Amino acid sequence: MLSRQDFWLFSCKFYSRPEMQARLLALQDNGSKNINLCLLLCYLDKLALTVEPEAVSTLIETCKHFDEIILQPQRRIRSLLKAQHHHYEDYQQLRAAMLTAELELEKRQQALLLEVLQHSHLYPLQQGSNLRHYLSDNEYTVLFAPVND
Repeated sequence: MLSRQDFWLFSCKFYSRPEMQARLLALQDNGSKNINLCLLLCYLDKLALTVEPEAVSTLIETCKHFDEIILQPQRRIRSLLKAQHHHYEDYQQLRAAMLTAELELEKRQQALLLEVLQHSHLYPLQQGSNLRHYLSDNEYTVLFAPVND
């Protein structure tokens, strides 16, 4: 029922909405929230499914572990290269390769989240949003604030 490819396509489309990238990155950088988990919970909303609050805790731990061990070191290396090695002759190619690798790691994290959901019960979404199990009211409001044109 839950497809890795559909989840990835949904994520790319959602992330590309006006101001969404900046808002999600702010949640990640300032609020220590995981973007893939936010996207998964929005994806479940779109599918009109909800997950138990206890499963959200397992999803959070899965993200935290993967972030600490895999994604954060990758991001630190990319940041260090940008700060200290941007003059390197092949810097743009190296940066592009690092970004491609990071996207593949993001896909892997999404696959892990879907694997966790295979062991959880999903129910029809009655009302509200799955994000309410993860974000504070203020974070939720900021994420979905109207776009200023």
